[in-house]
Amino acid sequence: MSQPKATFIKVPATPGYEQTQPVEPERRLADSEIRIDFCTEQDIDKIAEGLYAIFPTVFWDKKEPLHLRPDDPTRQRLLAKRLLPSLTEPDIKWIKAVSSAGEIMGVACWTAPGAPIDNYLHRSAVSSYHWQEKMNWTDAEIDEMWAHVSDEQWNGEIRRYDEIRREVLGDEPHWFLAPLMTWPEFQGRGVGKKLLLWAMEQADATTPPTPMYLESAPTARAVYMHCGFVPTGKVNMVRRGPAVVEGLELEQDGEKKLEALEKAEEVSVESVAQEMEADMVGR
Repeated sequence: MSQPKATFIKVPATPGYEQTQPVEPERRLADSEIRIDFCTEQDIDKIAEGLYAIFPTVFWDKKEPLHLRPDDPTRQRLLAKRLLPSLTEPDIKWIKAVSSAGEIMGVACWTAPGAPIDNYLHRSAVSSYHWQEKMNWTDAEIDEMWAHVSDEQWNGEIRRYDEIRREVLGDEPHWFLAPLMTWPEFQGRGVGKKLLLWAMEQADATTPPTPMYLESAPTARAVYMHCGFVPTGKVNMVRRGPAVVEGLELEQDGEKKLEALEKAEEVSVESVAQEMEADMVGR
């Protein structure tokens, strides 16, 4: 039996971004067509390729200014090199959605409960995770990996959002999502939802449910609200179990929720614009 067409949740719209429509039920892939596996070190080039291909140009123009960039193959190689050691960390769970034909359709990275609030995407992870020693990197190699990256737009922004996460959750163990991306040809087909469910099921298996945390662009919030995430600030969202989903879905007038989301416009709860679905730190 096919699932009904998705409903809408009102969230603030970003000027210049066209609203996407709910996915037609016949476009959704069956559960049997989506397999969730752990990523391996052999997937790192595909991950780096996807980050550059899927994330919006405006994102990378800020993070990697044009005047600092090497050629595209070098950029991809250096990004893959920066990310590679994170695939070996036990608390960093890179997962992939794989088609029945063996093709990677989407990727997500969940940092597991108990890990310190120290985003592995930040340059400081090289020292905090001891990657220089583990990977036998020289100082020159590390400098090369980061030479074309804006310290303020990348490291500074990540650090600011880590501080917000620390203020919201303190020492409370939680799942942290960054990034979530679906390849364009598979967007709007239930792939992203499966990557969310992988961690949601584990979070809800504990008593009480383990909190989940992410940072989201305003226009992408409806997708996460549909899964039980509640906005707690400008970009951050927290989920504390499936009961939250019912509270959002059963609220008839929605006025209290919508007041905090000023001048909201409708966006799909099942699909978002490509540039928002694939945001490095969720915004």
